[in-house]
Amino acid sequence: MGKQEKKKPYLVRKRELREEYNVYVSAYGGYADDERERPAVEIFENVAATVSLKPSYLFNIAVGEGFGKFYLDVEGFYKDNKIQTNRRVYGFLQLGIDFFGSKKEYPRFEKYLPKDYNVDDEYKISESFRDEAHGEEYVPSATFKDLQSGIEAIAAVLKHREEMFIRAYKEFGYGNPSEDESAYWTYYFYQNETEARMRLGNNGGFNIFYSDETSRETIHIKALERVASWRYLLYYNIFSS
Repeated sequence: MGKQEKKKPYLVRKRELREEYNVYVSAYGGYADDERERPAVEIFENVAATVSLKPSYLFNIAVGEGFGKFYLDVEGFYKDNKIQTNRRVYGFLQLGIDFFGSKKEYPRFEKYLPKDYNVDDEYKISESFRDEAHGEEYVPSATFKDLQSGIEAIAAVLKHREEMFIRAYKEFGYGNPSEDESAYWTYYFYQNETEARMRLGNNGGFNIFYSDETSRETIHIKALERVASWRYLLYYNIFSS
């Protein structure tokens, strides 16, 4: 038998990804590589399987939207050295699903939720406001009873956006995207369906390096960062896929 190739140090791999994607690479694996975080990892694994998403990708998006900083990073959320999964989860602050409580939006992703998933049982509508260029915008988000309900919610929204991406590229007559391209465009649709569809159409294909934008405030750069950070998360070998 030949020698097994030695795994590169994490920082070396991180630097390679930084050079490959030309964006900042976040170390989201640090939020899931300890036994104290295992209860959360198991929920992501189980929920992702129900909607045919990769658990690592679902975790990557959730952490990038606030689940890392505002949940996993909060020491008060741990008990007996384990993350508590029975705490309330705030859709607006911790998961980035700002419009989950909208009567207009909810029916669009409802089919990806458990059949017994109901308002007042799994979540309550919570009203927030966010700052936009045109001023404050009303946000009908949701507060979830526990981590399971919250992750089921973001998984349903993300799966719906993936469906929107697939529908769009088939209408445009494109072939099949690579894994990176699917990850990028699904996240772009997650952030802004209208803009994502327009850019995908104008792009003439799936190329994710089509823009010279550099600001981290743009969806393009955020989407590239999510792809690069996901690749780095996979290097930790925490999730099943």
